Amino acid sequence: MQVPNVVNTVIDEANQRTYVILAPRLLTDGEIYRAIRQEILRRGGPLANGETLTLTVTSNGGRLSSVAQPEPQPVPMSSAGHSEEPFALPAASRE
Repeated sequence: MQVPNVVNTVIDEANQRTYVILAPRLLTDGEIYRAIRQEILRRGGPLANGETLTLTVTSNGGRLSSVAQPEPQPVPMSSAGHSEEPFALPAASRE
């Protein structure tokens, strides 16, 4: 029988990265950061901005798998109905 995994999540707001570590129990901060550091070293470099890294670790700290995926980027608002120069003066007062 498989034990359900606990989701340990770390959000790096400064670099817009998310780390999700699935484990059979709640991990300590040191265990989480060690798993993240080992995966980054294995990959050869840090994640890109906005990327999410998902790791699955075993009860003895071994790594089963890792998945890195970019987070969906927000859709920019359209500029429909706005002129090219939003703060332009009317033609009559440009003298």
